Amino acid sequence: MLAAAAVASPPDGKPAITGTNIGGWLVLEPWITPSLFYRFLGKSKGEVGMDSWTFCEALGPEEGNRIMRSHYENWVTEKDIKDLADREVKIIRVPVGDWTFNPYGPYVGCMDGAEDKISWLLDTAEAHGIMVWLDVHAMKGSQNGFDNSGVANKTIWSDENNFTHWPNQAGEWVGPWNADKKEYDYIDWYQIKWAEDMTTDLVNKWGKHKAVYGIEPINEPWEFTPLDVLKDFYRKTRRIIKDVNPDLKFIFHESFRF
Repeated sequence: MLAAAAVASPPDGKPAITGTNIGGWLVLEPWITPSLFYRFLGKSKGEVGMDSWTFCEALGPEEGNRIMRSHYENWVTEKDIKDLADREVKIIRVPVGDWTFNPYGPYVGCMDGAEDKISWLLDTAEAHGIMVWLDVHAMKGSQNGFDNSGVANKTIWSDENNFTHWPNQAGEWVGPWNADKKEYDYIDWYQIKWAEDMTTDLVNKWGKHKAVYGIEPINEPWEFTPLDVLKDFYRKTRRIIKDVNPDLKFIFHESFRF
């Protein structure tokens, strides 16, 4: 479930850091935890969960949170963390949702308890000598259209039982995407500020925790994110992180531009 993977030795000759990723725990991805989604087999439009958003939307806050709290408790345990330490894993990447502190939409109630579990994980990791890389994996509006962004944006249902996603994929975390023009209708600075505030909340809550190695303010923004907007976002969030703890690593993705 938590497999260790060692990266290649860097050119400076220093020892590589052995690490792994805790996917499918706080941000749901059906390919990682398919059993969570078996309950939706045979369901129709409005009853199907295929990501964090629709999982909570289909089940509602009470039933959704009952299942999520059980998942939080059982998907990652202290024994798992100890086993990783015994295998000389030094760092774990933990994807988190931007709803952790300020839930919205169907996440309200459904994802309760996530903040406490992150604190638990950091304390447990510290106790076993493991560093933690906090990664904002899911962002309001979806940063890439993938299910791992919280919502597979955009999923369009043609009838009760059929839908399309990939032809409509859109990352709308910086504004509404115009598929015909292949550009944004406008840049939503309020929504970008929401993303910046998530970094502020993360670093204010855990930025000085001894286990925290670094923070990634957003995972995999898609390639159509305007480069000037993305660079500005990275510069601002880096400053937010460094102002609280200059020793933290600032981690960012190249937005599939290679």
